[in-house]
Amino acid sequence: MRGISARIGAWMLAALLALGMPAAAWAEATAQEADAAQAEETAEYYGVIGARMTVHKRGSEDSLSLGMIEAGTVVDVYVKGRTWTRIGFDGQQGYVLTKYVERVQRKNPFDGPMPGVSEHVAVGYVLSDMSFKPEGYNYPIAVSAGSWLSIEEIADGRAYFPYRRLEDNVSVSVDKLKLFEFVPWDEARPGDLLYAFTTFFTTSTNKEGNAGRLYNIDLASERLTGIRVREGESFSFNAICGPYTKENGYRSAPILSGESSMGYGGGVCQVCSTLYNIVLRVPAVVEEMNWHSQAGTSYLPAGFDATVSNTKDMVFRNVLPYDLRIEFETLNGVMTAFLFRDYED
Repeated sequence: MRGISARIGAWMLAALLALGMPAAAWAEATAQEADAAQAEETAEYYGVIGARMTVHKRGSEDSLSLGMIEAGTVVDVYVKGRTWTRIGFDGQQGYVLTKYVERVQRKNPFDGPMPGVSEHVAVGYVLSDMSFKPEGYNYPIAVSAGSWLSIEEIADGRAYFPYRRLEDNVSVSVDKLKLFEFVPWDEARPGDLLYAFTTFFTTSTNKEGNAGRLYNIDLASERLTGIRVREGESFSFNAICGPYTKENGYRSAPILSGESSMGYGGGVCQVCSTLYNIVLRVPAVVEEMNWHSQAGTSYLPAGFDATVSNTKDMVFRNVLPYDLRIEFETLNGVMTAFLFRDYED
């Protein structure tokens, strides 16, 4: 019905334009048509407002203000764009800046992954030392044999995957990999791999404190490996890896949030962010998460990182009808998190 209505509306506008309808009147009629279409929509997502801000009638700072919305407000989310997100507000719909809309997720987690995420298809075990050269880079990126790479697409003998914040995927020959395809959650049997996700980090020790960062990454990854998340249970990252103190085994290293540039546990946030990117792509409910900042981090696109500290956690609830098991593999600057359907007791 909405499609028919939209076509009729478009035909009427075309007719009015042909009769010499003024541009301003045409624009207003178009806006009214868009409002009518929006009114029939059902929001598939919800999110949390991260800062007090203005809600605009259109996706523009110059558009009419519908009012102010407070930080912490849970809202219906209709469309999440790069700059503007359309939300429900006081019985109507308006636009807010996307960078201040947090924890956007599906109302029904079984309807698909979170909005805006890519869907990977397999993970590849690297059979021999190799390298790839991202566009614009002056040097190739080395990948050691024994590493694991989460693959977004396989085509024409190449395996494509994201690298840091690059818009375009990089690729390697599939001959260099032993591929393991993911199993859909509703087809998985005990022991099957549901998903994996990879991020990259520098192994250079020339930068101050990076040796400590490498140590912390290995320590947190080891602590998470083999962790079971029971059916219906909430997983707390801090319950496994925290507190981030010298007494808990962590070393001082560069951090991306907080008041200082160095802190105990620096690097653990990348471990958390790698796992978080699996949570975004399987049926789950994110109960708590925090960004480093609105700009994000260097190893993931903005909005896809998840920071942790002694006061901030990443928590998700397992809504799948079986237990899950987390595994981690890190080797020479390549970190991959795995999520399996766990074996039954």
